Amino acid sequence: MIILIAAAFAYEYETSNSTISGKGSTISSLNGQVSSYQAEVSSLNANITHQLNAEDAMLAKLTAANATIASQTSALGSYSTQVRAQQSTIELEVQQTLTYDETLDMPYNSTTTVTHFTVNSGGYLQISGTSSTFIAIGACYGATSLAACNTSTSYYLLTFGYGGGTYDVPLEPGPVWVFAGNLDPGTATLTVVLLT
Repeated sequence: MIILIAAAFAYEYETSNSTISGKGSTISSLNGQVSSYQAEVSSLNANITHQLNAEDAMLAKLTAANATIASQTSALGSYSTQVRAQQSTIELEVQQTLTYDETLDMPYNSTTTVTHFTVNSGGYLQISGTSSTFIAIGACYGATSLAACNTSTSYYLLTFGYGGGTYDVPLEPGPVWVFAGNLDPGTATLTVVLLT
């Protein structure tokens, strides 16, 4: 009976050892798989970190690019305004040459009519020429005669001076008288061009 019990224990012991050995092998295998998964997770984490860093770098570049675009857009708006202003000046057409190299013999302390006309819109006169004496050029608006310019409150006066030059005089719609005045006698040769 003791022998049978001993044999039964021996068999149970061998079976338990075999089972434990098998489970140990399974645990070792599972531990290997866990280590493999941990390595894979670590690799994935490193890859995600790399991608996030790359994304941050791209976002920084995008922010800088957007700032540059905004600055260039602002500059472009300013240039467009300048271009439109220049185009509006360029698009003014020469409507009429009112006088061309007209020589005025101007006595002492005199006022002489250069030209007079009526204009329907704004614009400007381009007055150019030379003078042997000190003269002033005036544009009188709304007057019916040169004499009426003496009491007009709407006029533009520029100093032509000795030697001359080229000057732009603004226009107002309506009758316009252009005159030259001097204190000392002399001559002036003038060209007046109407641009609207």
